[in-house]
Amino acid sequence: MNFILKDRALAYLKKKNINKIFINPDVDVKASCCSVATYDFDISTKDDDTSRYKMEEVSGISIYYNPTIKLYFKGKEDQEIIISAMGIGNFKKLYVTNEINSIEQW
Repeated sequence: MNFILKDRALAYLKKKNINKIFINPDVDVKASCCSVATYDFDISTKDDDTSRYKMEEVSGISIYYNPTIKLYFKGKEDQEIIISAMGIGNFKKLYVTNEINSIEQW
């Protein structure tokens, strides 16, 4: 799995002086607006316990990700996770721009 930070995400992180992000699978059971079997991820900029994460560096940003995420990509290790930012003014949020679907993997 390859992490890619879009220009909007990099600009947001640099403006806020954030040098690390944390990615976890979103395990909340909810009605999804997306298709069936689509994986959702929660991206946060706040977590103090880095010991439970694996880390990759991309464009000067440390990306800490939950190791269980690799299970979602078994057989598709070259899958890209593209991260961008959306919002207005100071109310921005990081999100995964590309849809990752388990059914399409097989």
